[in-house]
Amino acid sequence: MSLPSGFTLSSVPADLGVGRTLQSIESAAIQDGPDRALSDLLWPGQSRTDDEDEDPFHTVEMLSDPVNTYLWIRDEQIKVPIAYAWSQRAPKRSEVEWAEAYANRHRPPGMNTALMDATSGTRFLKRAKILGSTDSLILKELYVRPEYQRRGLGGALVGHMVQRADQLGLPAYLESSTVGYSLYTRYGFKEIDRVIVNLAAWGGANGEVNKYVLMLRPNGA
Repeated sequence: MSLPSGFTLSSVPADLGVGRTLQSIESAAIQDGPDRALSDLLWPGQSRTDDEDEDPFHTVEMLSDPVNTYLWIRDEQIKVPIAYAWSQRAPKRSEVEWAEAYANRHRPPGMNTALMDATSGTRFLKRAKILGSTDSLILKELYVRPEYQRRGLGGALVGHMVQRADQLGLPAYLESSTVGYSLYTRYGFKEIDRVIVNLAAWGGANGEVNKYVLMLRPNGA
């Protein structure tokens, strides 16, 4: 999918401070999206600070690792990145290797780890069953600032991801909120499973749930 006029898509540089820019885009999208309630419960009474040069997750090391591909879209009128995607080439794993990866996954200090296990942890275990011992390309994150959504920017990022998967001869996998479901189906992704968590049981409002769809796109679909 081509970009609207005034926007450019490029690789994200592996520079100090870039992770903070990505975190800013992610935070803005989450606060305006279906994951806001989950985010508030995962980080009780906390707010992320911007007083460090480097994001604790998207470090220079992460950005420069060849298994990761980071793309972002800039609004050229203001010269600022406003959307990004992160995909990762994931090698096939044995059951033992999947178990080790689950035990060692990123669990930041201060996070409600029990709720993390119930949400993203459950998705991880289902992902292990779906992908098994198959090489794949995983779309780990895709975020667009709220004021730029529904303008084709997310589609442009997904299009580049599936193009790369086809070039590598790999199936593509992602986990999406229900908001992004229709976008991904247009690019050949099929629903494999869902994870639905009742957030009221974790201190959320009555009726609040977190829904994620686990989706797979066969190579060349």
